[in-house]
Amino acid sequence: MSDLPIVLLLLLAVAFLLRMDFVFYLVYVVAGAYGLARWWTARSLPHLRVSRRFTDHIFVGEHARVTVAVQNLSRWPVPWLLFDETPPPNLGLSEAIRHVVTLQPRGRADFDYELRGDQRGYYQIGPGLVRIGDLFGFAETGGLFEESQHLTVYPRVIPLVHGELRSRSPHGTIKSRQHIFADPARVSGIRAYQSGDPLRSIDWKSSARVGNLQVKKYDPAVSLNTVIFLDLNSGAYSRHVKYSASEWGVVVAASLANYLINQRQPVGLACNGVDPLTGARCWMIDPRPGRVHLMKLLEWLARVQLAETTPLIDWLPTATVGLAWGTTLIAVTPSGDEATCAALHRLRRAGLNPVLMAVEAHGQFGAVRERAGRLGIPAYQVPDEHGLAHWAAGQLGSVPR
Repeated sequence: MSDLPIVLLLLLAVAFLLRMDFVFYLVYVVAGAYGLARWWTARSLPHLRVSRRFTDHIFVGEHARVTVAVQNLSRWPVPWLLFDETPPPNLGLSEAIRHVVTLQPRGRADFDYELRGDQRGYYQIGPGLVRIGDLFGFAETGGLFEESQHLTVYPRVIPLVHGELRSRSPHGTIKSRQHIFADPARVSGIRAYQSGDPLRSIDWKSSARVGNLQVKKYDPAVSLNTVIFLDLNSGAYSRHVKYSASEWGVVVAASLANYLINQRQPVGLACNGVDPLTGARCWMIDPRPGRVHLMKLLEWLARVQLAETTPLIDWLPTATVGLAWGTTLIAVTPSGDEATCAALHRLRRAGLNPVLMAVEAHGQFGAVRERAGRLGIPAYQVPDEHGLAHWAAGQLGSVPR
């Protein structure tokens, strides 16, 4: 209707020339309606409020229902309102969300749509575009409403009931196959006293009952103070599987963190990928126990992206400076080439406990395992969920200790 004022001026000129009262009346009515529509529409827009409610953290495969509420805070009705919003990709919607409603004075309209977490990530939801106008189409205006919010989709977590991990630390709570260290809190039975057994291990009640000295047997236990190093330097991955292998590496890291937290162990996370929220490129979260800490790790794993950053073998020496002696370091990396094994061997000589987990399929991984074995580093290939299950069941070969 941008040409309407010109049309009214032409009609007004015709009315003056022809002295036609009807044309004068028509010009007055249309001009009045046009002015009222523009004033009404411009006045209504600042009195609109748009709010959005949804669960802002979900796991892959879960759904988030987004409820949008549009309120008219003025005493004037809004004849029509169009709300338009384009959801981000990988959330189950391929088309824009569009709703047209009429708002009464002090009225409100609610509408919702559903997002599906098809892919882990940190997604911007909104802002929505709102357009309003009058009944005759004389005036139309609009703008962006509601600050953008974010939806975090956590990576997939594969439950693990056991993990083939060993520690160099003698104190802790995980039952171990290493029979060097015993946990006095894990009594597994009694046996006859043997020369050299400590007196504190004698079970006096059992000894009195059988008439001979009996000592308690303990399950061995270790502490797994662990930092998971996830390699997301894009140059380390094979070109044809770069995306799928790196995403699988995130799943492996998330599953390991979940398993260790469930075992009440302190877990940290380090990665040379890019966090789009903070801009960090090589970052580390110190080991902590507990579910709250696990959710923090999963949130970072949801956001981090594959990028051209510092190679893991170049970053490891500085990233591990502050780690305590005996800390288990799990390197989740595409493959275990010679440079990676050499870097992990240097960390082992410095008192850490490195473990190599390769997430790319490699037909010659036996040679990698043998090379790592000569350096005293456990090496596992977990290129898919089947491989991870075999590792959890202790069915993958590693290296002798």
